[in-house]
Amino acid sequence: MSQASRTPRTPTAQIVVEILELLAAHTDREHGLTAAQIAARLGVNEKTVRTHLRAFGDMTPLGRKVGHLGRADLAHAESADPRPGWYIEPVFDTAQMRLLTDGVMLSRPDGEYLRDLIAKIYSFAGRSGQLRGLTRLDTPKNYNTEFLNNIELLNDAIAHERAITFHYCTYDIDGRLVPRRDGDGTIREYHVDPYHLMYKNNLYYLLCHMHVYDGLSYLHVDRIRDLRLDEADHSIVKRLDDFSDEPDRPFDITHHMAQRPYPVNGPAVPISMRITGPLEPLYDWFDDADVTRAGTVTRNGTARPVYEVHVVANERATLWWALQYADGGDIEIIAPSSLRERLREVGARLAATYATTDAADESSPCA
Repeated sequence: MSQASRTPRTPTAQIVVEILELLAAHTDREHGLTAAQIAARLGVNEKTVRTHLRAFGDMTPLGRKVGHLGRADLAHAESADPRPGWYIEPVFDTAQMRLLTDGVMLSRPDGEYLRDLIAKIYSFAGRSGQLRGLTRLDTPKNYNTEFLNNIELLNDAIAHERAITFHYCTYDIDGRLVPRRDGDGTIREYHVDPYHLMYKNNLYYLLCHMHVYDGLSYLHVDRIRDLRLDEADHSIVKRLDDFSDEPDRPFDITHHMAQRPYPVNGPAVPISMRITGPLEPLYDWFDDADVTRAGTVTRNGTARPVYEVHVVANERATLWWALQYADGGDIEIIAPSSLRERLREVGARLAATYATTDAADESSPCA
């Protein structure tokens, strides 16, 4: 808007809003706009702009700091084109915005919805909302078109302690999600008490109680179809606190999930192990491990530390965890004996399966 298009009667409130909008869209902690640039863009008097900018500096409009960047403030700027002038701090800085957008992408939503949602996040990040590498946002192959609506319904059901009913999917030969069926071909219907939504291992889970089982279940939200809340007077059968390990104490979701490197049902038990070498495989999965240095061994001329480790974890989940690091031979489960036996059985099956390198070719129906 040119200065000529402004009239002396332009409301002060309108000018204030437009200055703030301009700062929000084009500035951050390393890029400012001068009062002259703002005045030119808005078609108002520079003195008027300076008056409002100084007033902003004494307050926090919209809960955000407005300040002025001088050359000295930009001496250690990380951006390639720092610019002095007035700025307003963004609602989200670059790191926060990166975390939010990555979290959105983990849920594997529809590509068009994803672009729209990320654009909204960017709008709160001002000029700093200029991330790279997010131009290709495709819809996942097996995208559940009900996913977003299901999230809303699940939130309502959890908040109001309402039981839910739905169909649950598996994959067909072409990798498409299809409803599970009973032996007679009827689509199987599940009745569930929902408790909590959570990310684990890059998947979005519903922690719940399925009425046909006694314990907790961990369902992939993107496999849920035809979700509906039960009738208004149909409350949940069991509350989450009914599954607490300690009677009369609330169920601790954070502690519960920390004991399960993979979300599986069953109790957590004391597990002892010996780890040789780095502890990354341990602490990447178990936050509350008890670790003691137990000495040093030499392998291939290199001294390596040995640790005695104790965790409380689900046995089946720990079995899966140990198998994924088995190729290095650096982790040995000491106790319980039941877990050692399960690992031995799995190892025996693997040894039998891969007893010869050409067995797969010989048994192939195409051979």
